[in-house]
Amino acid sequence: MDIDAKVVGPDDRTIYSVQKETEGRFTFIAHETGVFRFCFSNAMSTVTPKTVSFTLVLGEGSKREQVAKSEHLTPLEKSVLALGEGLQHIQAEQEYMKMRERIHRNTSESTNARVLWWSIIEAVALVAMSVIQIVYLRNFFEGKRSTGRGV
Repeated sequence: MDIDAKVVGPDDRTIYSVQKETEGRFTFIAHETGVFRFCFSNAMSTVTPKTVSFTLVLGEGSKREQVAKSEHLTPLEKSVLALGEGLQHIQAEQEYMKMRERIHRNTSESTNARVLWWSIIEAVALVAMSVIQIVYLRNFFEGKRSTGRGV
């Protein structure tokens, strides 16, 4: 799980860079408009395929600044805005956990399928070895019996 990630701003300045990560989170506030580049690489581990999933949330700054200044808001309005921001955070966290659960479920199902096939192969091999041993022992004793009568 060696994924390198890099975020480059519109001015070609690196905003975020990390190497050999399995998972992570990153939040930043864009101070200028333009095209941001998100680069993901697995140059260190090209043998196995990787799946990269990310969520990009775009916003327009804090809602408190858009509505009114802090001193013009009543405590109830401040609480409502804080609850709204908290709900957005909880929703993002739930989406992240849902994605992780999906990944772990896929891994678990893949492992279960491998265990099932291995068990089937093992059972077939056990039955085949038992049949081979029975045939061998039968032939061995029949061979001794036929040589014992002729003497």
